Amino acid sequence: MNEKKIPIFVHIPKTAGSTVRSILRKQYDENEICFGNNEEVTSRLQTMCEKDLEKIKCFHGHFHYGIHQYLSNKPYVYYTMLRDPIEHVISEYFYVLRKPNNFAYEKVKDMSFEEFICTEEFKDRTSNRQTFFISGGQENNLFLAKENLEKFSIIGITEMFDESLFLIGKELGWKDISYRKKNVTKKRPQIDEFPKHVKEIIEENNQFDMELYRYAKELLEKRIEGLGSKEKNELRQYLLSQRARNRKYE
Repeated sequence: MNEKKIPIFVHIPKTAGSTVRSILRKQYDENEICFGNNEEVTSRLQTMCEKDLEKIKCFHGHFHYGIHQYLSNKPYVYYTMLRDPIEHVISEYFYVLRKPNNFAYEKVKDMSFEEFICTEEFKDRTSNRQTFFISGGQENNLFLAKENLEKFSIIGITEMFDESLFLIGKELGWKDISYRKKNVTKKRPQIDEFPKHVKEIIEENNQFDMELYRYAKELLEKRIEGLGSKEKNELRQYLLSQRARNRKYE
């Protein structure tokens, strides 16, 4: 019998990862999920004995593509969520502002949004961050990011979260993928509320992420289009039920 593949969820910050995490906890026991950032997960894998590794059924965290190299040749499958780069940067700024315990809070709290996106110190948060994660920690390497992305089983899109989650749940045989939105920044401005030149700065700083996002969205849309009639009907029913569920808690 074929060994079951271990799902690896690359959680790029501010791409609905907290919601995904809540769903994972409904699928696996807490001790079956390895959570953590890049340093934590790689360090744990490098020191983990084979017996302990056998207990892990899922990985999720702020780590780069590439942790599979520590899995002792165990079969694995990658998943991730990408987000519109402009929305991604806006969300990061307002997330920091509502988190006094965030290490960047003291510096960012007195900055305008434009100052934030133009400050070199926060470049790792505001410039091609998604490309960095998917390329395996290589700065501005779009070619490698796209090459790696093709190795992911499903690339979700935050703006199509329900469709993405449906596909992942279907592939992994999850029974319950209902959820309530987690860690959502409320009452934040939309991009149209900022001056035009601010949007242009974000686009200039995220050219690789813009292309990676476009490519990922195209792959997701093709995947949905390729569903059979039965699965498309199941997807429609799931979308309706989930939208009704979230309206209830708004």
